[in-house]
Amino acid sequence: MYSVLPEDRSQHLGEELQRYWDQEVLKAEKDARKPSLTKAIIKCYWKSYVVLGIFTLIEVKAFTFSALIFSVCGSLLRWMRPVGREESTRVVQPIILGKIIGYFENYDPSDSAALYEAHGYAGVLSACTLVLAILHHLYFYHVQCAGMRLRVAMCHMIYR
Repeated sequence: MYSVLPEDRSQHLGEELQRYWDQEVLKAEKDARKPSLTKAIIKCYWKSYVVLGIFTLIEVKAFTFSALIFSVCGSLLRWMRPVGREESTRVVQPIILGKIIGYFENYDPSDSAALYEAHGYAGVLSACTLVLAILHHLYFYHVQCAGMRLRVAMCHMIYR
């Protein structure tokens, strides 16, 4: 069994959130209002969630860019506006795969332009799959870690 990383230890995470909670309680007493746990959590974890938000923005833009490349290379997809990363890749990949299959159905050994077009489709399909494999899974790993840290910090505060 692996040991817990120092930055993921309950003691560290709980004390960090407790500091922000104590600040929120003092500020709430001064302003004569109820303290907000949400505000304490946001103040404690805003940096990691901003990074995850930027990561999501990059991921969405990467898939939108791959859809744009496909629309320039092969027509179609003019109706498609920038949508979420899963939605765009789920739309783009089958269409590209259909274009590749269409190349083999209408195979003409003398048509070099169709060959280059099929190579382009294969490249876009590979790039789309690679981007999904790298960014999508890396993003979910970091989201799970951020959620785990928040749960550990909350449990530490509850059972303290």
